Amino acid sequence: MDLLARREHGIAELSRKLQAKGLEPQLVEEAVSGLARDNLVSDERFCEAMINSRYNNGHGPIKVRYELRNKGVPEQVIESVMEDLSPDWQHALADLIKKKYPDRQSGTPAERAKKVRFLSSRGFPHDMIFRVMQDVDFDQEQGVSGGI
Repeated sequence: MDLLARREHGIAELSRKLQAKGLEPQLVEEAVSGLARDNLVSDERFCEAMINSRYNNGHGPIKVRYELRNKGVPEQVIESVMEDLSPDWQHALADLIKKKYPDRQSGTPAERAKKVRFLSSRGFPHDMIFRVMQDVDFDQEQGVSGGI
């Protein structure tokens, strides 16, 4: 219960943490299934909390899906919650670009490539990056391909 009081956990993540504390796997399974039955632990709720948190911190859909998979959330739960929440990833990316690069100049091809790599490392797909960069007038003097 201490773990759940701090933040939401997925079922697999909570099981791993309890087993790492040295509890017997059978006891962990019984405890976690009881918590899930009482709706005290939920993959859906955990998924929603993590998506909202990462979205608000400027992370993209690729990174969010990757982190959720690593936490043991089933793919169908991830897709279902992503569809229900339907966050505006392009808006998050545009906000990130405006915040990180207020001058809105892409600069040299090397500088532009560095910026695209940063945005990509945040979990945004390249096609979205190029489209949003063009939409926010990031490339005032260059086209979308702009040296890349």
